[in-house]
Amino acid sequence: MNEILKIVDLTVKLNGKLILEDINLSIRRKEIVAIVGPNGGGKTTLIRTALGLIKPVKGYIEILGTTPENAVKTGKIGYLPQKADIPRNFPFSALDIVMLGLINKKISKKEKIELARKYIQYVGMKGFEDYPYGKLSGGQQQRISIARVLVSDPEIIFLDEPSTGVDVVAQESFYDFLQKIKKEKGITTVMVSHDIGVVGKFVDKVAGLNRHLHYYGHPKDFFQKHILEKLYGADVELVIHSPECVACEHFHTEFKGKR
Repeated sequence: MNEILKIVDLTVKLNGKLILEDINLSIRRKEIVAIVGPNGGGKTTLIRTALGLIKPVKGYIEILGTTPENAVKTGKIGYLPQKADIPRNFPFSALDIVMLGLINKKISKKEKIELARKYIQYVGMKGFEDYPYGKLSGGQQQRISIARVLVSDPEIIFLDEPSTGVDVVAQESFYDFLQKIKKEKGITTVMVSHDIGVVGKFVDKVAGLNRHLHYYGHPKDFFQKHILEKLYGADVELVIHSPECVACEHFHTEFKGKR
């Protein structure tokens, strides 16, 4: 079966407030999917529900052929929550952070260290194993955090705003890396992102979410005024430079809308 995540008629309420309503979504193995939309639109809630951290009031989720709760127990799901501000005197090294991804793995400490070093090298951070995590740059912290997610050998990973706090060069490098793990490891990636002008070049599908799923499909068809108006508000302003390049996935977009 090529479907790795299936969401059917999903409705979620938090503290009595309707957050998600009648969401239907199907993600295939090896796809990279970006969930975009305004603040408060339910993007993080959707990820947390898929992980079994929030119970829906209606509908169901099937991931890795089972319930979210059972799927998480397999260790085949990776999750990177929103980036927190890390003090520079944070006592953990980069190696310590990556080894946290193996905390439930029943292998020796020596094997954990070897695996952690392997994935630090894989994300291009060899030589930083003993460097204090809090003193790394935003892009370097991002790579170490991704190594922590990958070290348990997941089949699908969920990333919540993974490019927050990193510069544009580091963002593009990060998205290239997602393509690498898709090709080399067959990993499916589901990520929340505000980088709607960038992700279109790197993802297979875009999910436009604001309580309802207003769009789900190829990024080249997402960047249309009527779709973004539904998603961000009626007074959204969209400027697409070189619109003929949308089809070839090379474009730049700026927008203003209700947040």
